[in-house]
Amino acid sequence: MSKMPNKMEIKYKVSYKKLWKLLIDKGMQKKDLQAKCDISAASIAKLGKDANVTTDLLMKICSGLDCNLSDICETVSIDEH
Repeated sequence: MSKMPNKMEIKYKVSYKKLWKLLIDKGMQKKDLQAKCDISAASIAKLGKDANVTTDLLMKICSGLDCNLSDICETVSIDEH
């Protein structure tokens, strides 16, 4: 019987700082994003904490803001964040 490998250490996380900068550039507030993209306040809160969200949510935001995924998020080293 082979030994299971150790779990891989996660070294990166997703940051949504680019989303907040894009909102500023567009003169929008979080409540505007919520209304335009039909997303919940809880989802906005998760994004604000760089928490895990669904790809469906990210695609709703991209559609609402007419942008690409790379315009609203990026991976960052956990050590840097």
